[in-house]
Amino acid sequence: MANKDDADKATSEVQESSQRARDQYFRLMAEQVKDYALILLNVKGEVVSWNIGAERITRYLAHEILGRHFSVLHPKEEIRSGTPQRELSIADTMGSVELQGWRLRKDGGRFWASIALNELRDAANERAGYVLILHDNTERRASEEAMVKSRTMLERLFETAPDAIVVVDGGGVIRKVNQQAEVIFGYMREELVGQRIEILIPKRFHKRHRQHLRNYFADPRARKMGIGLELYGRHKNGAEIPVDIMLNPIEAQEATWVFAVIRDITIQKQGEAKIMELNLTLRNQLEQLAATNRELESFSYSVSHDLRAPLRHIIGFVDLLNSKAGTGLDEKSRHYLDVISGAAKKMGLLIDDLLAFSRMGRSEMMRGWVDLGLLVREIVADLQGELQGREIEWEIAPLPVVLGDAAMLRQVLINLIGNAVKFTRSRSVAKIAVGAVERENEQEIFVRDNGVGFDEAYANKLYGLFQRLHANEEFEGTGVGLAIVQRIVLRHGGRVWAEGGVGTGACFWFSLPNKVE
Repeated sequence: MANKDDADKATSEVQESSQRARDQYFRLMAEQVKDYALILLNVKGEVVSWNIGAERITRYLAHEILGRHFSVLHPKEEIRSGTPQRELSIADTMGSVELQGWRLRKDGGRFWASIALNELRDAANERAGYVLILHDNTERRASEEAMVKSRTMLERLFETAPDAIVVVDGGGVIRKVNQQAEVIFGYMREELVGQRIEILIPKRFHKRHRQHLRNYFADPRARKMGIGLELYGRHKNGAEIPVDIMLNPIEAQEATWVFAVIRDITIQKQGEAKIMELNLTLRNQLEQLAATNRELESFSYSVSHDLRAPLRHIIGFVDLLNSKAGTGLDEKSRHYLDVISGAAKKMGLLIDDLLAFSRMGRSEMMRGWVDLGLLVREIVADLQGELQGREIEWEIAPLPVVLGDAAMLRQVLINLIGNAVKFTRSRSVAKIAVGAVERENEQEIFVRDNGVGFDEAYANKLYGLFQRLHANEEFEGTGVGLAIVQRIVLRHGGRVWAEGGVGTGACFWFSLPNKVE
């Protein structure tokens, strides 16, 4: 009997020793786990065991946490609401509880934890404490939140896109549409999802579209808008809608779907039609205007040319009458003949200028590189013979080389410089300056003088045909010179303008483009 008791005792001691060894191995293993906090609590919820993973996650060392209540890891608002004690109560009732929530590190920083709290019971089935397991899921939560945020943003963009978006599977069935698709086609999305895409296509295109769909999914690729295809959608009421479509293949559920962005271009089409109509109208008006201009040019040329012969007769017979009558005419009669002769000669000048003006609109332009500085020097040299007895201070700045018709541009400078010479006649010392200002797209050339000037209120009349701001008794002229200047400059693609004041001189400008279209 004694031998049996001794044997039982020996067996029990071996089992206890084996259990202690297993417990020791388990404790060593638990303490070495780094990614999980394995915490042993007593029945009051106080920490009695703390592994390396708990130190790594919470930053508490074992000697800093042992004996403290596990609620030290809870945020203050949860402690105030009794959450730690409630978790222990649930574990007591259910045996375990799993949850997620914020927990605190030693420095007060928060981490998002996956939490498991399990009740421990001893061999007599008495409550012995709890096992608390924590895992830091902060990065995973942030990633999931970012993914949810991104998905939400994409969904919002999809839903609020200004164009209709229709997602179609490989079988041509509509899987998803956005709000604008409802607006453009007049269907509720519940009426579209699950239907074949042909519901949004005019019937006359159905057969062709089914073939296009098969071809597309045989070789799916992105297709941009604006490639010139005439495409039409179909509204719920049967009306056809001109559309432009962008296609993009997308991978979905181990199959290829197509993401179609559909733009209603009704207003664009109407605008294009209106532009074409306006262009046609404008073209017709330009042709009519060109024809009218040609008629006017021809008329003015013919009139001017035909007036020359009778004018020569008038002048000729006045000269004959003067020579034959001799001293037989009284003073008044000779005055009458002088008036007739003067008027006829003035009319001759007008006809000459009118012909010159007409030629400037009719003659072909011979474009080439023109040195404006050389032109100005030649013109001033030619004028010297007419300027005997006058004191003129010339200020000629460097001038650019431009692309244009040399003869026409010479006429522009002759007219402007000639005007400056004429309208400074009353000055004891005339000052005439010629210069240029370089701009980004053009050259601006000016001729400035200190002559009698003009009232800027009438500046818009300066370039009109036969328009004059000074009496003929003051300054001779026909009022055609500046009109010729404007016509030549406009033919070169430039513009003209003038600045001045009464008695303070004038400055006449014209521009020439740097590039000729």
